[in-house]
Amino acid sequence: MPQDKTRRGIFSVRVKLLGIYMLVVLAILIVILVVFPRVFERYMMERSQTDLLTTRQIIQETLEETDFQTNLYLRDRLDAVARAKGIEIWICKEKVQSPSGISIPTLRLGGSTDSQDIVLSSTNAALIENIRSGVAQESLYQDLFPDYFSQKTITMAYSTPYYEQTTLGEVISMRKQSTAVVLLNIAVSDISDSVQTTLHTILIVFVVLSILIAATIALVSNHMIDSIHQMQEVASAVTHGDFSKKVEVLTNDELGELADTFNLMVDELQEVDETQRAFISNISHDFRSPLTSIRGFVQAMLEDVIPPDQHKKYLQVVFDETNRLSKLANDLLLLNKMQSGTEELQITRFDINEMIVSLTLSFEQRIEEKHLQMQFHFLQDKLFVSADMDKIQRVIYNLVDNAIKFTRPGDTITIETSIVNKKAFIAVSDTGIGMDEESLRHIFERFHKGDKSRGINKSGMGLGLAIVKQIIVNHGEEIHVSSKEGKGTTFDFTLPLANQVSFVEKK
Repeated sequence: MPQDKTRRGIFSVRVKLLGIYMLVVLAILIVILVVFPRVFERYMMERSQTDLLTTRQIIQETLEETDFQTNLYLRDRLDAVARAKGIEIWICKEKVQSPSGISIPTLRLGGSTDSQDIVLSSTNAALIENIRSGVAQESLYQDLFPDYFSQKTITMAYSTPYYEQTTLGEVISMRKQSTAVVLLNIAVSDISDSVQTTLHTILIVFVVLSILIAATIALVSNHMIDSIHQMQEVASAVTHGDFSKKVEVLTNDELGELADTFNLMVDELQEVDETQRAFISNISHDFRSPLTSIRGFVQAMLEDVIPPDQHKKYLQVVFDETNRLSKLANDLLLLNKMQSGTEELQITRFDINEMIVSLTLSFEQRIEEKHLQMQFHFLQDKLFVSADMDKIQRVIYNLVDNAIKFTRPGDTITIETSIVNKKAFIAVSDTGIGMDEESLRHIFERFHKGDKSRGINKSGMGLGLAIVKQIIVNHGEEIHVSSKEGKGTTFDFTLPLANQVSFVEKK
């Protein structure tokens, strides 16, 4: 037993929920730490390239507008743009005469130094001149000037025409077009810092949200598990025959619906248990009574308490009791077969009116003894139905037999057939003693016998009407009963009409 509890603890719902949550958290954490930096860094790189292109466009418009060297406003404008986007702008307008470490005038904007001259290595000088002359294509370069920048940089290098104002003599001035090489430098470390800062922020938010979600899941799981434990306790009590416990319904969600259904199941199990107990009690009574009679009479004859000349009389009683036991056993077997679906129906086409008239002839003696009036109300002379003739004959027999039992001398029994909603409608009514509401609710249950039934006829076993209902249900039809105390009872049921039947609907 302790091993079972340990195993249940390892594989409990709470542990499973915690495990699933930890796996989800771990997966999200891996995405944040591995995937996010790469994606965000790529995004920042693309954004930096966009900033470089935007700055290039602004520079191009400025250089085409006027001589930027003499217009301080335009230079300040470019410097502001460079600082806002974290870009250092180098504009090299003079040609490099020597490729070996020459210092050339350069306009530097957005940088941290006021110097306007840069010293180019032979490699850089050659590259700039190739870009100016168009030999080298404009492109992006990484760490092109390690002597000037202490951090990694990306440089966009390209050539662009610009205009400068020149003077001829004292009066004439003109615009001269020249070619400059523009170097746009942006620090890669700024991108990395942005990635790290953003990553730290996301991790902090993620940790806070994880704790809140974990607390929420703990509350919800505890509520769910408490309900499950309640159901487990109630189920354990039911297995020991205690149906008094119920699961508390605290919510209106699916868990609440499950609790409602569970409580309903317990109620139905209790009803089944009570029915089973009543079944055992009733069947024990119905078997014990004839067996007691049989034993008593046989013992009396064996002990010569009953004279030999009266043996035949009492043997007839014993024979009748054995028939009663045989009928009870057969009825039980039939009812079980029909309820389990193993009893197949033999569907045929027959006239229900003719069968009713023929069947009631077998009750002629009992009807005359009680001075009952028998009436037939047939909407049409012949009414053909499609059903199991033997089973329906048993239905009519049981209903008429039941009506005769519960009528008083001089009462009336009426059998009616008609067509309602394209189905054969059959009703058996009597003007007998009727039933109370309690008996009416249980009339089709096995072994149900009202006190009035036992008072009038103690030979009934309480299976007849249960068999009647099951036969009608197996035909896919319905049977109903209505009754009033002192005024009589009516049973009515439907059957499918046979094919090619001409009929008149009952109005």
